[in-house]
Amino acid sequence: MKTAEQILSMSKQELDEYAQELRKIEKNKDNVSCSYCSNCYDCSYCSYCSDCYDCSDCYDCSGCSGCSDCSGCYHCSDCYNCYNISNSRFAICNVEVGEEAYIKKMKELNESN
Repeated sequence: MKTAEQILSMSKQELDEYAQELRKIEKNKDNVSCSYCSNCYDCSYCSYCSDCYDCSDCYDCSGCSGCSDCSGCYHCSDCYNCYNISNSRFAICNVEVGEEAYIKKMKELNESN
């Protein structure tokens, strides 16, 4: 498990690769919209999620909001590339980094695209 300092120093590609390593599953980017989701709102490219809001590219998550590229998460908010965690906030690759650091890192990653 990486530390918050290590996570915050990683590039988007490194974070994606590390998350894939954690998940050991492949992302399916071929979806145009959500599939097999229930009670989800303002989500995109999610599958098998329930009761989520404003999530994208998530799989099998429940009760999450503002998460992206997550899998198997439960009651999380503002998480990126997390796998099988619950009740976490402002986490990157399963490490809670704090609100300010999370926002800064997400802004950095969005600018690199």
